[in-house]
Amino acid sequence: MKAFDIDFYDGSKEELIREIVDISEREFSYIVTPNVNHVVQLEHDEGLKKAYVKALHRVCDSRVLLPFLRAQGAQVQEAIPGSTLTADLIVLADKHRWKVCVIGCEPANMTRLQDRFPGITFYHYYPPMGFINDQGAVEACLAFIAAHPSRLVVLALGCTTQEVLALKILEAENATGVGLCVGGSLNFLSGSVPRAPRWVQQISLEWLHRVCTEPRRLTGRYARDAWRFVPILIRQLRQSTSLFGVKQ
Repeated sequence: MKAFDIDFYDGSKEELIREIVDISEREFSYIVTPNVNHVVQLEHDEGLKKAYVKALHRVCDSRVLLPFLRAQGAQVQEAIPGSTLTADLIVLADKHRWKVCVIGCEPANMTRLQDRFPGITFYHYYPPMGFINDQGAVEACLAFIAAHPSRLVVLALGCTTQEVLALKILEAENATGVGLCVGGSLNFLSGSVPRAPRWVQQISLEWLHRVCTEPRRLTGRYARDAWRFVPILIRQLRQSTSLFGVKQ
């Protein structure tokens, strides 16, 4: 069953990683990682909606979002944060000496990643700010990806740019690998931004740790998302339950 009009992935992280390994040498497909911010943006962003429809999987990124999915009847086994999924796959890629194409992520962080994971052949492209609205810049990015076949294509550009680009890669039909739309996950993995301790993640307070780590960038965004999310949640719960709390 869908929740927030999103057809969520309902398997485990281990099942997802096995699937990614199995298909990572085939034609390009991509995974998106919905969280509260994405739910809010999907209300009005048609480009994001189209990208979500064509994604291989829509994986719940947020332990905060998870109980609201279950309240709507969605049978989602677990939240799989994009940062955790990325870390597990990069460790796997290092072990098996994969090629990994990274779009976005600051060059200094890529240097740290290469030092930390010497088994990976990284191909890195750092597009200019706002490139997604410049057809020539988009074509240059697509050409780089096509010229560097990889088992993983990490799109570290932020929502909605990374999802729109993932759809463009798919439509170009000349790339391979699995695309991961995972925002700043590589910043955690490089060590440039500290991630919350595991116990903080497990009690669904990673968002608070991130606010404390990057208050100027995230405080306003999280507050706006929360304000916009509440009426969306109320609407969805009304649609999925009767006045007596019985499933329709």
